[in-house]
Amino acid sequence: MVAGRRTGVGRAAVVVGLAMFCAAGTACRGRSDDHALLFLQRTLKPGERVLALRDLEAVAGGSFAVVVVAPGGKPELRILQNDGKGDFGTVFSTRQGDVFRTLALEDVNADGRDDILVTWRGGHLEMIEVIGRDAQGAWTSLFQEAGREIERRYGVVGTSEFWITSRTYEEGPDQAPAYTTTVYRWANDTFIESK
Repeated sequence: MVAGRRTGVGRAAVVVGLAMFCAAGTACRGRSDDHALLFLQRTLKPGERVLALRDLEAVAGGSFAVVVVAPGGKPELRILQNDGKGDFGTVFSTRQGDVFRTLALEDVNADGRDDILVTWRGGHLEMIEVIGRDAQGAWTSLFQEAGREIERRYGVVGTSEFWITSRTYEEGPDQAPAYTTTVYRWANDTFIESK
């Protein structure tokens, strides 16, 4: 009898849990004020899976960065912008590696506007891309590089520096692999290799 009561209580809890889950799902589907959900409904292609989504504008729903992966495909970052009528068009896209790692917004070059930092992994390499706005306001790639290891530091004026360690392949037979680190700094509106 006691076991039967526990089973009955367990069933009741499951029924209540399912009812709450279904009610929450209905409530979420019915929310038309969530601009991110509306964006996803209008832009995802069948079978695509969202890995990351970020609103890029101070005014909600103006533009988004979304990382998606299609079945059997590589991850792709897309920047989509609202056309003012509720539709979104792709204004920039990039596909760098086999595995998406991170997406962050930060003013990398100290110009007062947020840039997009994206990291990927492909084989034994880490990849980084910095995407920012050009003088006309269009999204463009400011920096792309890959290496065995990428370290980000800050320069004296608040700009980002990227310290990228890569294998040189200059070692001789029976020698351990040799590595070198190259530093890239922001100067004259671009990232340059620092000597």
